[in-house]
Amino acid sequence: MNAVAKDLRPAELPLVLFVDDDAGNRQAFQAAFRHHMQVLLAADLREAWIQLQAHPVHVVIADQRMPSTTGSELLTMVKERYPQVRRMLVTAYSDLEAIIDAVNNGGVTKYFAKPWVNDQLVKAVQEAHAEVKAEAERTAYTERLIEANRQLEFALRQRLIS
Repeated sequence: MNAVAKDLRPAELPLVLFVDDDAGNRQAFQAAFRHHMQVLLAADLREAWIQLQAHPVHVVIADQRMPSTTGSELLTMVKERYPQVRRMLVTAYSDLEAIIDAVNNGGVTKYFAKPWVNDQLVKAVQEAHAEVKAEAERTAYTERLIEANRQLEFALRQRLIS
């Protein structure tokens, strides 16, 4: 376990959904990354939706070649329903059209060839997690500013009326 993951409590670890129709790949992903991130697994689109609805996922990593829905199609749907979730694609094949589609339509931020390099994937997930957290903090700060402005306007109106 690296020093970064060792210092993080489970709640601070990125929550990653890994979608792959191959059970062996899902098991390998879980084993390789369980100390660096919280890992959820799904075999297909249906299972992915269940996980996304039940958990505040930070990153979805999908395999490109799956029987019913390709990874790029799945990630495009994730982008539409969960735009704050970061999306990454893995594939054992060099399918340039799929990669282009995933980037253009699915908003994929990273692409990894199988077999993935553990350190590169961990770094990409940590960076994506930091982006998600920063975006959430910006949104919360903006909401606090809007509320403070609303309160100031109300106080000013009250003062002008009296």
